[in-house]
Amino acid sequence: MATMPAVAPKRQGDTKAYKFGDIEILLTPNELGVYTAIHIPNPSRRSIYFSITVRVTGPRGYAVTMKREFPSVQPGDSAREAGLLIDEDGAPVPTDPVAQIVAFEQS
Repeated sequence: MATMPAVAPKRQGDTKAYKFGDIEILLTPNELGVYTAIHIPNPSRRSIYFSITVRVTGPRGYAVTMKREFPSVQPGDSAREAGLLIDEDGAPVPTDPVAQIVAFEQS
């Protein structure tokens, strides 16, 4: 699994859309933090467990890690999660955040 950002994330207004294979990560900054949405499809014919850790960074020290587990994603369905990531140290919210997959597991 790639741990580096996608080469050329697409922009959709204020949102950056990263693609890492089939995994999509959307980042939308706002005044409080970076709204982060993860989408992982299950194209197999059996239920799959997914675990993903995503790091969102920006200049001037913004760095937040989000870990999510999806214990039973059914065939043809997708794992989806979203949340507002706020830097605990009070670093300013980046206008151009970067997504990185730190860890990914499926079984």
